[in-house]
Amino acid sequence: MRAAWPTERLMSVRLSAHDWAPDGNTGDEAVEIARRFQAAGVDIVHVSSGQVVKHERPVYGRMFQVPLSDQIRNALHVPTIAVGNIFEADHVNTIIAAGRADLCALARPHLADPYWTLHAAAEQGVTDVPWPVQYDAGKLQLERNLARATQLALNA
Repeated sequence: MRAAWPTERLMSVRLSAHDWAPDGNTGDEAVEIARRFQAAGVDIVHVSSGQVVKHERPVYGRMFQVPLSDQIRNALHVPTIAVGNIFEADHVNTIIAAGRADLCALARPHLADPYWTLHAAAEQGVTDVPWPVQYDAGKLQLERNLARATQLALNA
């Protein structure tokens, strides 16, 4: 794929790093698979798991796939994208700050709230994120309400 894809453009691969099935791939084997992709020129590894065999038995939980991203990222010093039950801005910040991934991809939080990223930015005081112009009044109200709630909490 690298021969056909321009080197100035990033190339990613999504890797199912654990099969959650007897005799299936584990994190250690995923490191070797990712190493081969890295040698072939991949720029970032999107680390997922499961959904490859019907008899899988995943161990779900908060941020349950992040350890796989962490393992690949830090074994190979290759950028990774973490996924898997990441649903709070604090999850994202912690994963990135701890060096467990370089990016986080969230799907289900955006299914519940298509503006999840905009709301998370506002909750963290990031006001320079552009919103669709027709929602500017809502953005301003949200920012005022969040500032008021912060002030009330500080005065409590």
